[in-house]
Amino acid sequence: MHANLVDHLRAFCAVADHGSLTAAAKELRRPISSVSYSLSQLEAHCGFALLGKGMNRADLTERGRVLLAEARSVVERARSFATHAASLEKGEETRLRVLVDVLFPRADLNRALQIFAAAHPHARFQFFNSSLATLWDDLHQGNFDFALTLAAAIPSDVSARSLGTDTLGPVCATTHRLAALPQPLSLRAFDRERQIYYVGSPQIDMERVGRLFSTDVWTVNDVELIRSMIAAGLGWCFSATRTFAAEIRRGEVVPLICEDMQFHPVRTIVVAWPTHRRPGPLGQRMIDTLSEVMAETA
Repeated sequence: MHANLVDHLRAFCAVADHGSLTAAAKELRRPISSVSYSLSQLEAHCGFALLGKGMNRADLTERGRVLLAEARSVVERARSFATHAASLEKGEETRLRVLVDVLFPRADLNRALQIFAAAHPHARFQFFNSSLATLWDDLHQGNFDFALTLAAAIPSDVSARSLGTDTLGPVCATTHRLAALPQPLSLRAFDRERQIYYVGSPQIDMERVGRLFSTDVWTVNDVELIRSMIAAGLGWCFSATRTFAAEIRRGEVVPLICEDMQFHPVRTIVVAWPTHRRPGPLGQRMIDTLSEVMAETA
């Protein structure tokens, strides 16, 4: 492989894009003679012409057109490599492992990830569902960069940044029996109606964890399965305001009001990390992006 192959491919792509050596040289900030040399060296490396002769030097030959897409791919990969290497040189982490509370607003998270991924295409994420039953213990184990959660209180050895507040409350499908009852509902109305409840581990004792208000409880360890079960009318569940926002707009799910205010607790939306282990530069930028997105949608 030629030592300057990437530079030669970059010149080839620039000429194909602009249709002239002059414009390509201007974009690359190189003399025309240097661009011409790169093209000649690339053709010598290939063993055949990639561009036309004489006045049509900027026109691609049939073989040149065949190789252009592959040339672009190599140039882009080289650019990504350089960006990634520069990040590593500055001490930035390349992978973020994030705990996500089942109640954390997914739409806001996805929007922040779209913005962040566009700015940091080399970053890699690993997401893990959790709930307050295990989240703080999981965070303390040191396997995660930070956690996204709705919390009533923060442990003393954990630092947190507030992203806003949300109110929890019961929801069910519009076809469910609870939806047809006059509001507000009594606490007794929920007692015999099936509650769908997130439990991430079979080792958790259901009767001692969380907000259980029914004698008929189904446990699920998948957030999207809970959403689909609620929409199907299989039960009711506790939800943050934003969790079922799309289903509520479409008239598939309704929020329920209970006369007992313990059914509507206010929680702080936070990103949290162990005080002794602050997220690195990449993690901080992700946190900043998420904070900006949630400020816009508050």
